[in-house]
Amino acid sequence: MIIHSAIALSVALFASTSAAQDPAQFVNPLIGAKNGGHVFSGATLPWGSVKAGADSASSDDMGGYVSDGSPIYGLSSMHDDGTGGGPSLGNFPLLPLTSTECAGDDLTKCAVDRTQRALDHGDPTASPGYFGIPLNNGVNAEVTVTQHTALYRFTYQAGTTQQHLLLEPTGDLGQSFQGIGHVTISANTATNATRITGSGTFIPSFGLNNYQIYFCADTSAPFVQGTYYNNLQYTTLNQTTFDTSITASPAVVLMSFSPGTTNTLAVRMGISWTSTAKACAYAEAEVPDLSAFDTLQTAARAKWNQVLGAIEIDATGVSNDSQVLFWSSLYRTYISPTNITGDNPLWNSTEPYYDSFYCLWDTFRVIHPLYAITAPTAQAEMIRALIDVYRNTGWLPDCRMSLDKGFTQGGSNADCVLADSFVKGITAGIDWQTGFEAMLKDAHEEGDWQVQGRGGIESRATYGYVPVGDYADDPPSGASHDRTASRLLEYAYNDFAIALVAQGLNSTLNATHFFNTSKDWFNLWNFNASNTGYSGFIQPRNADGSWYLGPADTGGVFRPDHCSPAYPGDCFLGGGGEFYEASSWEYSWFVPHDMASLVQAMGGADVFSTRLDTFFSARFHDMGDEPGFLPTYLYNYVGQPAKTVDRVDTVLAQYYNTSLNGLPGNDDSGAMGAYAVWSQLGFFPVGGQDTYLLSRPYFPNITIRNDATGAVATIIASGLSDQNKYIQSATLDGQPYTKNWLSHQFFSQGGTLTLVMGSSSGSTWGTSEEDLPMSLSTKGFGCDNCTSPTGDAWAYDQ
Repeated sequence: MIIHSAIALSVALFASTSAAQDPAQFVNPLIGAKNGGHVFSGATLPWGSVKAGADSASSDDMGGYVSDGSPIYGLSSMHDDGTGGGPSLGNFPLLPLTSTECAGDDLTKCAVDRTQRALDHGDPTASPGYFGIPLNNGVNAEVTVTQHTALYRFTYQAGTTQQHLLLEPTGDLGQSFQGIGHVTISANTATNATRITGSGTFIPSFGLNNYQIYFCADTSAPFVQGTYYNNLQYTTLNQTTFDTSITASPAVVLMSFSPGTTNTLAVRMGISWTSTAKACAYAEAEVPDLSAFDTLQTAARAKWNQVLGAIEIDATGVSNDSQVLFWSSLYRTYISPTNITGDNPLWNSTEPYYDSFYCLWDTFRVIHPLYAITAPTAQAEMIRALIDVYRNTGWLPDCRMSLDKGFTQGGSNADCVLADSFVKGITAGIDWQTGFEAMLKDAHEEGDWQVQGRGGIESRATYGYVPVGDYADDPPSGASHDRTASRLLEYAYNDFAIALVAQGLNSTLNATHFFNTSKDWFNLWNFNASNTGYSGFIQPRNADGSWYLGPADTGGVFRPDHCSPAYPGDCFLGGGGEFYEASSWEYSWFVPHDMASLVQAMGGADVFSTRLDTFFSARFHDMGDEPGFLPTYLYNYVGQPAKTVDRVDTVLAQYYNTSLNGLPGNDDSGAMGAYAVWSQLGFFPVGGQDTYLLSRPYFPNITIRNDATGAVATIIASGLSDQNKYIQSATLDGQPYTKNWLSHQFFSQGGTLTLVMGSSSGSTWGTSEEDLPMSLSTKGFGCDNCTSPTGDAWAYDQ
């Protein structure tokens, strides 16, 4: 791994055991700012409403700034992290200008079009709570944040005659302004300067409808000249109130300020989803002093250190790169979702409200399980928020952003998010009866499944699967086929999640029913489908029971490798195909609740293991999408934890590094980075259940503090080195521990797991049948009556 030399990093250049005091020193927010990582690299707080940074004139600008050499056309206060659906937010960009861009200091000569005004720049500097970028017009642009407010500091070159500033009330990353906006300009008597307020209506990046958002911007000095541009006309501004509606884009406010003694212009930008009045109130309360940039930056960093500090590591003997990768990845997992409690205009509620669940299909696997051990208090609030969405909209979301319904990528995966917290004893303020009610609705009532709930419910009840071409209405994406195979697999796992909650709530009939329907994955298992020397794959089926052969680009032959890196295809939303963002080769591993049955269906442990080897070596594995995460740990289910260690090491080395293009795919609200976090901690969650698969830590000592229970979980890797990376034996609180997985009790109640590391991959630790993770068919999960999909015996009519 290398650190890109062109980036200014706030990172120590030595290995240290003191990261716990200031883990922010190891965070590089720019990792993944290139080649499709789509990270948000600007300034924010953990789960902060405001996320402020630069916006690049690039086709890859989903997260705002892109390190591809593109100029920037502004700095804006709202972004999402790692989105793949389209450019998200980026509302109300600001851009500092000079006489170079505004000839003769004439504001009517400033370029207003975003392409024409875009400025080249030097290398940015980023750290938690801070983003700075030197522009080629001589202005150094910086921003730091509070929860709802961004504070910009623009430092102009000495000798500048006038400081010019552009603000675009109609601007966003996707250029989606809907012709409904407003802007006012007036003197702010409290600051003896200028206030600009406004609003705009825009389209979400991966969902339906539109959203309205509001801003309140205060400058640190009054403007000396100003103009407003809209509909190809300029209107001169003065210090009296200017108030106008906006129906066309672009609308641009241009102002000039007299240089102060520091050549610095500050702009305070409050943001609200409710009103300009609330945006101003946030700004005034959170940033009362526009000259307090450094103080706010220090406070933001301290907040990040507090949240990151839930984990402490002893980094003795660990490379600086490994520390940078770990802390930078962990940092990004706390960027989204966005806490806008108290600023939700959609309904009145005393419950928390979080936005930018973008999307649960990505995050149920790794993000919310991470919160369960590092931030259970925040996770409880998120569960309450999801349940409150159900109360007020009628459905749990699978994806939600910008106050709107996002598109469903697969199953009803809020079910898995809720179950994950339920089985881990996260209860603070959560109405689990209402949560269970919402999960049952997902399973029983078909709504508009492009944005909520499930599709094919009636057909699945009839056939045991969702047949190809079965839609309540037209396919939601307009495609001729729509993910029936991958959705069925997810529905089966969602049912398992519902069963776990039913079991915990003593709803015995529901538990039995949903444990049974979680076996439906097997109805798409075709023993005769073969590829690369292996037989047995998940294959879509038609309503008459026949096997579906595939879309036109497979030549009318079922290809389990279709939509893998070895045989690419369009399996994205709207592209057609019965698998979503992965191949049958990859989805055929997705039976997390009953891997023992899958092992037998594939032909036993030896075949399962060699088939996994082929899956990776033949390039069927796609690490750039979330279904590729869990397979790297599946060797544990056949008692081969040493092979898991080797596989995870290989994946981290191949796909992750600390450079600008250090991610295997777009970050998906931190999910891509979360894989690295889990893997360096040495264990991996099976999202939606109480199972953590053990691999090996990258640090000799790890401490995780539970902010809800106060418990402390410590993992000691005795003798750890690059050569001594395999677990030879283990003790849990001093007692021998042979299982190759952990339960959540270790994190909720605390304890010490001591791993004796060695160079031998032939250790017998974790290899016995009784050491394997839980499966339904082996009486796991407290389900004594559960069997394999065809009963106790595996005698199939093939």
